[in-house]
Amino acid sequence: MIRSVTAATREIDDAEAAVAEITAALGLEKNLRKNSLGIISCFSEFADTGVLKAVCDALPFDCVGATTCLCAARAEIDQIILTVTVLTSDDCDFQTAGIPIGDNYENSVNSALTALLAQNGKPALFLSYFPLMNTISGDMMLTAIDKATGGIPLFGTTALDHTMDYSTAQTVYNGEAFREKLVLAAVCGAPNISFHIASLDETKFRSQKALITASDGNILIGVNGKTALEYLEEIGLTKAELASGLGVIPLVVDHKDGTEPVVRAVFALTPDGHAVCGGAMPVGATLTIGRVDRNDVLRTTENTVKPLADQEGVVLSYSCIARYLVLGADNAAEAEKVRAAVGEAPYLFACSGGEICPLLAADGRLKNFYHNYTNVFCKMS
Repeated sequence: MIRSVTAATREIDDAEAAVAEITAALGLEKNLRKNSLGIISCFSEFADTGVLKAVCDALPFDCVGATTCLCAARAEIDQIILTVTVLTSDDCDFQTAGIPIGDNYENSVNSALTALLAQNGKPALFLSYFPLMNTISGDMMLTAIDKATGGIPLFGTTALDHTMDYSTAQTVYNGEAFREKLVLAAVCGAPNISFHIASLDETKFRSQKALITASDGNILIGVNGKTALEYLEEIGLTKAELASGLGVIPLVVDHKDGTEPVVRAVFALTPDGHAVCGGAMPVGATLTIGRVDRNDVLRTTENTVKPLADQEGVVLSYSCIARYLVLGADNAAEAEKVRAAVGEAPYLFACSGGEICPLLAADGRLKNFYHNYTNVFCKMS
C-alpha cells in the first residue's frame, strides 16, 4: 500500500526558509514508511536560486520530476511555486534512473533500463519525466522505453516552463535540473493503480474523417494521398489560420486497434507542406479535427476526477499546456477543479508539455501513449 503527503513553498530566494516550510509540512518523522519517493513540480527559477537543490538535499529519499508553468498541491495553486509529493510505503519500493538523451538515446535507455530490471524485477509502473527537445520527440522516447521494458505502464509528463520558447524547461533528478535527461522512477510491488484521461469532447469533432497515408514518426506527411497542408486547406483552414493558430488545432488520431483516440498538436509546417506533430502519426490511422474551449476543459476534468475523490490514495494530474492557454486569464481554473474534487486527499496537479499515460487496448492490456490536449490522471494507493 502507498500513502502520500504533500507540501508546497513560494520561497524562491530563501533556501533555508523553503526547506523549513517543506519539511514541516511533510512531517517526515511521523509520516515516512520504509521506502519513499519525492515527486517535484516547480517554476524553473527554483533551480537557478538553489532552492530546488536545497529542498531535495534535505529529503532522505530520491526525488524526480519536472519544471512547469503552474502547479498545485494541498491548498496551494500558483505559477511561482515548488511542490513536493511524497509516495511512501512499507511493501512497495522505488528505484530511480536519470538517462541522458542524445544521439544514441535508444542505447542509453536500453542499457539503463536493462540494468534496473535485472536488479529489481518488473515494476508495476514507471513514473516518467521527459525532457522537452526539438530533435527527439516524446513518442520517440516512449517507444525506446517500451522496447527496453516490454511495455511496462508509463505515466508522467514532459518538462515545461513559463517562457515563450520553453528554453528553461527541465527535468529534475535529486535536486539537479537537466535540459536533456530522461528521469524515471520505478514503482515496485503491488500498489493499487488506475489511469484516467480527460481529453477533447467527442461531440466537438468534425464529421470528416481522413486516412493518414504517409508519415515519419511525428511528421504527418500525407493525408488521403495529399500533403498535410493540402488536406488542412481542403477542409477549410487557410494558410493564415494555420500560421497563427497551429497550437490550437487538435488532430484526433484513431489507431483503429480498440484504444481510445489520442489527440495531437500541430507545432509547425515544413516548406514541403508536412505537419510537425506532438506525437506519432501512424500510417493507416484515421484522422479528424477536434476543438478545445474553456468549458470543455473544465467539464472533462471535473467529470474525470470526481469519481477518484471517493477512493483512498493520491491523485497525480498532468494537464496539457494547451488546456492552460485556453483558460486565458483564469488559467488556474482547471487546477481549482482538481483541488475542489479531491478535498483533503493528497494530490498533485501540474501543467505539461506532453502527457504520458496508458490506455486500455481491445485485448484488455494497457498500451502506453503520448498525448496532447489532455489531462492525464493516475490514482495510486
